[in-house]
Amino acid sequence: MAAAIPPNFGGDRELAADPETAGLATALGDLSALFLQNLFFQRQTAANDDARARIDAQAALVRQTLQASNASRTREANIRELQPVTRVPAVPYGAIENVANIRMNNIPVFTGGSADTIDVISWISRIFNLAESRELTFAATINLLIQGSSKGAANYISEMKEENKTLYQIVQQLEMRYGSLTTIEDARIKCNNMARKPDEHLSDFIDRLRLMAKMACRQEPTEALRQRAVDILVEGNIRRVLPTSVRAALEERIMNRSLMGLPALSPRDIERECLDLEARRKERKLELKQMVQGKRHHVNKATLDVDSATSSSDEAEEEEDDSEHPRDFLINEIKLQRQRYALKGKPIDDRKVMKYAFRNYNQKFFGKNQGKQYPYGARAAQGGPPNKVEGYKPIHELLTLANVQKGQCLQCGAEGHMMRNMACALKDKPLVDKACAKCGTGLHSADDCPKVYQKDYKAPADAADKESLKKEPLNG
Repeated sequence: MAAAIPPNFGGDRELAADPETAGLATALGDLSALFLQNLFFQRQTAANDDARARIDAQAALVRQTLQASNASRTREANIRELQPVTRVPAVPYGAIENVANIRMNNIPVFTGGSADTIDVISWISRIFNLAESRELTFAATINLLIQGSSKGAANYISEMKEENKTLYQIVQQLEMRYGSLTTIEDARIKCNNMARKPDEHLSDFIDRLRLMAKMACRQEPTEALRQRAVDILVEGNIRRVLPTSVRAALEERIMNRSLMGLPALSPRDIERECLDLEARRKERKLELKQMVQGKRHHVNKATLDVDSATSSSDEAEEEEDDSEHPRDFLINEIKLQRQRYALKGKPIDDRKVMKYAFRNYNQKFFGKNQGKQYPYGARAAQGGPPNKVEGYKPIHELLTLANVQKGQCLQCGAEGHMMRNMACALKDKPLVDKACAKCGTGLHSADDCPKVYQKDYKAPADAADKESLKKEPLNG
């Protein structure tokens, strides 16, 4: 009786049964396996060790050719047909055929429609776990797939069963029809370009990313290498979508562990740290929002309104019918702009803070009394000191009436502060409709003037002189 041919001499090779469907790589592999088998028989009849050594050297070269043909055949199969993400077992789970008494309480019914609460890959994985625990055959596993589905999906699986499709082919067709099965290269590109949806929780993004990463790494030879490749791909793309502050905090935690001599974080640990840091970030944003919106600050408005300036804060709130008062909105907006710089860890730029605060203020309250918009840099003075009959005057007219320039106080005429500021000596004094007759600047009466009498003061002669003054916008 002839000795059995070992696998290293092509003994485990299954030759192509149909030459018309065999490709070039398959034909070359079959020839290499037959040559190895012939070398095995020659080695059995070799006269001495030198002859056997030469045969072994030739066999080693032929094995390289056989490996190359197998790799080429695998690449052709991957290009020709998409391999499923789910790992289908090579042998049945057991010999049990009956699935009638198997309960599937924890597995959702899969219909193949948009209303399904589980994706097809996760559903197949749960079915396979149940089949493994019940030690089912391949035929019983297919029946379990039909039992756990309904509507279109159940009909589709039943049709493939009638066509004598194998379990591998059924899983492949299910993933292609109801899943996003694609090539390995396309799946890797989708992983690296996957965007996080608006208001999507980080854990939901990680689940979508991990599913696509499994698809990109499905051709790894072992489960350990596959899981390692998936973890690397997921970890890199999680960092990509993290907010800047969360990413910096994560790097700081990793560095601190390294400095303390602690073991490096595993991919699952990094996911947990990212979820924790993002939850803390949301808590800080909520606290900031409550701090900004919770407390009202009773300060002067950015625009001039003599009625609201002379009335109390309680009366002003009553006139606004419990809505947010403009002065409260402005001060809260300034605080909010400053807090944004603090959250980003950047130095506060007061010029930009005031610019954006006044821009938002104008967008919300522009034209509230006049019915037209005043963009940033040209806001109107609402309800200027003179007078209630003529209506509201722009800032350049107020500067003309007070005989002051931009940067000087309209009330006292001094430089370095604005009207109603705490630094103003006449902060609580009433306003008048012309410049002071004593000092010549500021809309205050001569009795309240804080300056000494100036003989060389000369008031504007007529309206022509007033119109000749340059109109300057009021900047925030």
